[in-house]
Amino acid sequence: MFAYVFLLGRPGCGKSVAYQILVGRMREEGLAKEFRRVDDYPILKEVVKQDIDFKKHVPSEGEFQITDRSIYDDVLKEVSHRLKGLRKPGRMIFVEFARNNYTNALRNFDREVLDRSLIVYFYCPFEVCCERNVRRFEEAGPKGLDEHIVPRDQMEKYYRHEDYEELYLRSEGELQKRAPAPIVIVRNDVESLERLKQELEKVIVALKARRSK
Repeated sequence: MFAYVFLLGRPGCGKSVAYQILVGRMREEGLAKEFRRVDDYPILKEVVKQDIDFKKHVPSEGEFQITDRSIYDDVLKEVSHRLKGLRKPGRMIFVEFARNNYTNALRNFDREVLDRSLIVYFYCPFEVCCERNVRRFEEAGPKGLDEHIVPRDQMEKYYRHEDYEELYLRSEGELQKRAPAPIVIVRNDVESLERLKQELEKVIVALKARRSK
């Protein structure tokens, strides 16, 4: 069985909603008994706090602004380290993060983790993600993992272009070859919960196929 499911895609692509749906379906199918969710944002805040000399960030209005993007690699290396300690029989661990270059980002994970991972990439156009990013913040309020909003200028500078999106639009087969682990592409480019549920069935099929081997 896979031990980890990576949920990748821009802020606003639907990762958090998909997590809830997948947990419910995996319980129905008996694919796991326990579930953990690892989001890189709380870990980013921990790493920022350790940057007491402000080498990689500066304080901003109530939050922080990253000045050295290598800190994102530091965060993923820490995520990889923690994942190995969380693995146990019957537990499925979901890993959520957004980057503009997943090819480079996934190099921060140990092969031991990737060999037990299924990658789920959410295809969702940039403008749709921007709209959802604002809406989810307004709906979530000051609680939960989605309380933070990615400013429009940061979306423009960092998330407008994604390497996985470019590969997928060129050829899904090429993306399959380039990914460092089995990958499922979920299209969430329209406002339809039923459509998302249908797309996520591809993830369930992949999980069941691995279990049967």
